[in-house]
Amino acid sequence: MKPNDNNQPTLPNFLIAGAAKCGTTALYYYLRQHPEVFMSNPKEPRFLVGFAGNQGVGPGDQHVIDHSIGTLEEYTRLFTDASGKKAIGEASVSTLFHYERSIPSIKRHLGDPRIIIILRDPVDSVYSTYNFLRRLGRETLSFEEALGCEEERKHAGYGWIWRYREARLYSAQVRAFQENFSKVLVLLYDDLKSNPGWVLRSICDFLDVDPDYAFDARQVINASGIPKVAWFNALFVKPKRLHKAARKLGSIFLGEKRWVALRERLMMMNLERPQAMPPEIARELRNFFREDVVKLQKLIGRDLGDWIDRKERNG
Repeated sequence: MKPNDNNQPTLPNFLIAGAAKCGTTALYYYLRQHPEVFMSNPKEPRFLVGFAGNQGVGPGDQHVIDHSIGTLEEYTRLFTDASGKKAIGEASVSTLFHYERSIPSIKRHLGDPRIIIILRDPVDSVYSTYNFLRRLGRETLSFEEALGCEEERKHAGYGWIWRYREARLYSAQVRAFQENFSKVLVLLYDDLKSNPGWVLRSICDFLDVDPDYAFDARQVINASGIPKVAWFNALFVKPKRLHKAARKLGSIFLGEKRWVALRERLMMMNLERPQAMPPEIARELRNFFREDVVKLQKLIGRDLGDWIDRKERNG
């Protein structure tokens, strides 16, 4: 992969396209370690899906919209320090779900970048996202109630992350990217969890950067769970002045990498492991996703039988 032409604005030549709670945040932080890779800050500009300027209806939706990049000029500024890097990317997970919106935008602004998609067992991903929104204080309903409100919330204008089932119908999303871009790498969350070194080497080969770079792949980032002490968790996740001050001071005194590690460690200490998913809900979700999983495994050439019939685990 060649760096962008010096006469042209520096823009991404690869994207991590999603999906939510499937390991995109971990990949983002791992790839930032590589000396030949530049990742945008923030992780999720959301420019390519056009979120900026919209109205957020669901709890926390407006914060997401307000922190989305709205113009090409602003987007380009995110990559001004990427000069000389072989691989330049960002990791907006909404890019995958909103493919009908994002693909034309990607073609218009980026041409034919390399696309990395990482997917997770949809049932696990649904429950993990639910618990993640609980951690953020955005979701207040029980899991069963939240699933039951999905269509109502959709029609009310809630953001895509509240579409627990719909967002995990991966096959149409993956097919659209495969049909529109020449280089698409589809990875599985289970592989990242069990063998991160192999996954990171595969990504480096895909991006044409040094595959022998020694990543520190030990850290767990963006964990889901129920906060034991809500106010302590809010210090790190809610858009308040104290949260911003802690992030700024932590980065100054520790450096960003060590601050992120400390923040995640403190937040994990304050999380309770979620209860196991009720078996009747798990069965309903397995049945709901079965047909789509069969389609997906043909698209990516992987046996996903474990997603169709898997003993349930905590989110």
